[in-house]
Amino acid sequence: MVTQDPAGRARAQLTEALCEVAELEHSLCLQYLYAAFSLKARPEEGGIDEVQTELVREWKGQLLLLAREEMLHLGLVLNLLASVGGAAYLRRPNFPQAERYYPLGTVAALEPFSGASLERYLAYELPSSLLPAQEPGGRPDGELRQTVGQLYDRIRRLITTVDEHDLFIGSDLRQVDTAAVIDPEGVFDDDVTVGYGVEPFVINGRASALRAVDLIVEQGEGATEEEEDSHYNRLLRIRAELTVELDNASRTGRPFEPARPMLDNPVVRPAPDAEGATRISDPLAREAAELFDAGYGLLVLMLLRFYSRVDESAVEQKRIQRVAFFPLMTMFTRPLGEILSELPALTGNPVVTAGPPFEFQRGLALIPERDVAHRVFAERLADMAERSRRFADRMGSASVPARLRLRASLVAKDMERMARSFTEDESAVRS
Repeated sequence: MVTQDPAGRARAQLTEALCEVAELEHSLCLQYLYAAFSLKARPEEGGIDEVQTELVREWKGQLLLLAREEMLHLGLVLNLLASVGGAAYLRRPNFPQAERYYPLGTVAALEPFSGASLERYLAYELPSSLLPAQEPGGRPDGELRQTVGQLYDRIRRLITTVDEHDLFIGSDLRQVDTAAVIDPEGVFDDDVTVGYGVEPFVINGRASALRAVDLIVEQGEGATEEEEDSHYNRLLRIRAELTVELDNASRTGRPFEPARPMLDNPVVRPAPDAEGATRISDPLAREAAELFDAGYGLLVLMLLRFYSRVDESAVEQKRIQRVAFFPLMTMFTRPLGEILSELPALTGNPVVTAGPPFEFQRGLALIPERDVAHRVFAERLADMAERSRRFADRMGSASVPARLRLRASLVAKDMERMARSFTEDESAVRS
């Protein structure tokens, strides 16, 4: 009988564990984005005054920063996967994600900002040292609840059990460093290309692998109580500030409602792997949500290609980077997500608003042929530019605030610019 050698078993277990934390980092990033998009921006929206508007703006900035840092954690996890011979992995369950998916004792969901959603984030980011003592069999599956930090501890143990020569069999060429993401032109000083605490770097041995794990844990998941700038402690500060505002509201009788009444777990079409999602039924919001999901799907496809680094030249890698980092994220995903947060979600119900579904479709997988992948990217960018223009035209005649019509028009112009730039870059590569 043929048995797998210890190094092979360790790599298989490590690949499985890394895919699990990749799903978690991806999922948590989107949950932070959804909560950030839900926060109000003006006193005219009701429920906040001028002073509270500044506080809510600070909360939004913190949540967006947390989402950005989760993206960087995910990038390091993908480098770890590549270093042990694994493939870039961006799959995840759709929302809401039942507790059975991960041993964290919490459901992952797209929900507007609230005290309850903050408690869920704190459960994700809980330092392992603060996990209460548990009796076996406390969970339905009989397993003990774990923290994300403990999941990374398992990865750390696997990294240290095998000779690094047998463990790190992947190529450095399939990994992404900070410069490839933030400074592809190589024009900035070193202090410009850092600043988020965990920057992508190449992993080529045990020391760099353990450094990657330690940096992720120190910044967020599993950080100690004393780590002032950890995700956990930043969320604690937001919770404390929210408690003060809610107490003041209760005492004075003036309501404090920092978040828009967005749907929980909005979808355009319910996914078979997500029970409890809420279907967007208003035609205008459905059109915006379908457009958003098209953009999110394209972003996933491009990131898979970018992190796989199969056979693109440096110029072709830069071509993907110029769209995925960061125009598609900042000039499409964020503004359209914020537009959705203010559009009525349900036909006949003008109060409840929609939100970005972030639906993960079955077809979101690596396109292995370079020419085919780039052709698909160009086609989808052109399609999104056309659909963005149609949506902006519909917004122009809809009964919505003028600022939303303006933002929709800007999204359409930016998408047209992205599609045109990608096509022009392709022509330059071919010439």
